[in-house]
Amino acid sequence: MAGATEPKAKRSLMDALRDNPEWRRLYFARTISLVGNWLNTLAIVHLLGGGEHGTAMALALVFVLKQVPVTFFGPAAGVVADRYQRRRIMLVADLLSAALVLGFLVAEPGGSHVYIYVLTLLQIGVVTFFDPAYRASVPDLVRPDDLISANALSAVTWSITFAVGTALGGVVLYLFGWRVAFALDAATYVVSALLIRGLHAPAPPARDTERSTRLSAVLGIDDMVAGVRYVLHSPPVRSIIVVKFIWGTMGALTLFLTLLGAQPGYRILGSSDMGISFLWFCRAIGTGIGPPIARAFAGGDEHKLRLSVAFGFAVAIVFYGVVPFMPTFWLAGLSVTIAHIGGSMVWVMSTVLLQQRVPTEFRGRTFAAELGLVMLASSASHLVYASLLDRTSLTLTGAIPLAAGVCAVLAGVWIVRVALPKTPMALAA
Repeated sequence: MAGATEPKAKRSLMDALRDNPEWRRLYFARTISLVGNWLNTLAIVHLLGGGEHGTAMALALVFVLKQVPVTFFGPAAGVVADRYQRRRIMLVADLLSAALVLGFLVAEPGGSHVYIYVLTLLQIGVVTFFDPAYRASVPDLVRPDDLISANALSAVTWSITFAVGTALGGVVLYLFGWRVAFALDAATYVVSALLIRGLHAPAPPARDTERSTRLSAVLGIDDMVAGVRYVLHSPPVRSIIVVKFIWGTMGALTLFLTLLGAQPGYRILGSSDMGISFLWFCRAIGTGIGPPIARAFAGGDEHKLRLSVAFGFAVAIVFYGVVPFMPTFWLAGLSVTIAHIGGSMVWVMSTVLLQQRVPTEFRGRTFAAELGLVMLASSASHLVYASLLDRTSLTLTGAIPLAAGVCAVLAGVWIVRVALPKTPMALAA
């Protein structure tokens, strides 16, 4: 990481990409694999019935299985990211993911859901080890004054890959079929692995070797305990971690948009795959707009970053609450786009706050804990609302506002206690 001090002029997103060559290589690797992720998800939705009536729980289960490994394997993944070379972790995760994705090629629409669930669980279990290693590497690969720009650019790119992946996924499924989608996903992992192979990243800090022969040290239990102790004894970090947990209570939005896109009034060219792809595409567009807005407002100022999170919550809650009442797919798509402008502000600015506060030796475990909490909340959200939709008279016009209301209550408490006070000590509340 370059030894820059205080920036003399505000640096752009492209400055961060141009002046940090090692991060640039990692950035392109992640970007390529993300495109494939959305092809993969749409293809799985197709195998499970494409959002037709009565499939809410079947879809919810696969969305949950894409999140549960993060909750259960996340602590171990954080330890691994803080203990071993992060480049190697990401490389192995990419190669194993490519092999597992190819396993979907033997599945059949209408066939056993169990096989799809097991393969999804295994694949995401592997990917779980990639993310803490990736996010913990970023501050070590960019100049200090480029950290917020690197995160904003990553978020914009996530949005672009989400948009490209979902749009491409809808077209690929419509024209070529689901097997081609899975094959393309596997290819993106291979390309990502080739890029990461040439990455020159600093090794984690040297570790205390006195405990290395103890079983608890060998298994990483000591490191997990140390990571938990660090978070529990750092009120500012705790107050930031809870942000994504609150946002996770809206996790069933993926299910809601999938079911909404399959309804007759929202299909495109008579295809539910295209309707789902469109709403996911609109969500992706929103995720690319929010972070640059927040970055322009907040810069690296902690209080303004917290205000950006608060504003993001408000926008997301209001506009997602009205989505099911939109009379056409175009208006529904517009509401989704605006809502996720806010959602992306919540996600990215809370990530920057953590990266600014957490030292590198605890970074992998802290991000793993944060991601585990949000995935736990999102998984519970999926299961609860899928059960309500399948087993009660609740419809999407009731479920989506209900989810927005629950999130509004929790976000309101966080905003009053953490976001509005100007002193950094407010984060200890």
